Amino acid sequence: MGIKEVTKILIVVIISSQLISALWAAEAPKPRSRSEVKAVLAKAPKPPGRRQLSELDVVLVAFKKDHGQDEHDYPLWQKRWAVLLGGKQAGQEKQVNLYGPAPEGKKKAALSGAPKVKVSTANGWPSREQFKTADLIVIFCYAQWDEKKLKDLEGFLSRGGGFVILHPAVIVPKGKNITDQVAKLIGLAWEYDYTRWRHGPMNLKITAPDHPICLGLPKSIKLLDEAYWPLKGDLSKVKVLATSDETISKDSQQTKPEPMFYIYEHGEGRVFSCILGHYTWTFDDPYFRILLLRGMAWAAGQTPYRFDRLVLRGIRLEK
Repeated sequence: MGIKEVTKILIVVIISSQLISALWAAEAPKPRSRSEVKAVLAKAPKPPGRRQLSELDVVLVAFKKDHGQDEHDYPLWQKRWAVLLGGKQAGQEKQVNLYGPAPEGKKKAALSGAPKVKVSTANGWPSREQFKTADLIVIFCYAQWDEKKLKDLEGFLSRGGGFVILHPAVIVPKGKNITDQVAKLIGLAWEYDYTRWRHGPMNLKITAPDHPICLGLPKSIKLLDEAYWPLKGDLSKVKVLATSDETISKDSQQTKPEPMFYIYEHGEGRVFSCILGHYTWTFDDPYFRILLLRGMAWAAGQTPYRFDRLVLRGIRLEK
């Protein structure tokens, strides 16, 4: 086979892979079975009653949208999850799912929020006052890490605050030589010219099935999202909850498990990191919600099951 023929084959393979990737990104996965999800939730302890709960101050951080339709929609997530967590008093949104219209039935119940949760929002980064009063900060946008933000987070974690990283918040800006400092605070971090990404289907493998956050979940969960890997940081200091098999280099098809969900402790504070979250439909996946909502509760120092009642609210499920 000559060079021209080999070149033609390579071009076809590249174009085909790009077309397949585009098709993957264009269509949301089918809804999961209601009975299967309920069976998973039933394996966990019941969430505590209202009288047993402490007041919880939650800050949701987002920024302007920077990708295409149904991708990186930080503002939509912020508005709708404010209502999912805090109820109608936390916002004007009439639905809590991110992808498509609200499903029929029980629309009012989806807007009732969680008991004793106060939600506020921030644009890009929490205010000084929010850092003082928050129990939990959840950031879904590029954090644009710098020395001041590292100092803010250091103080927040030192006093026992909970911090949740979603998708691009793990990324250290290009040209900023602070990856090690960021990883010291949040466990693992993206570094340009080192970390890669991939859109498409993934088989998420639960690696800590006995951890309270993962309790009851299937051993493997199929999702359609975006992976980031490899990440900089000391893996021995984080507790990996779930992985996806990703290639060991750009030039190899050999794979190894890479962390997609993990927890980390710094000082008195707790960090939960979720690498996924590229597409809006991922936030409507009940298994993703279980991991994220339990990770949020865990980071806040609460029982991980505090938000389990929110998992099924406002999402589409098969009967």
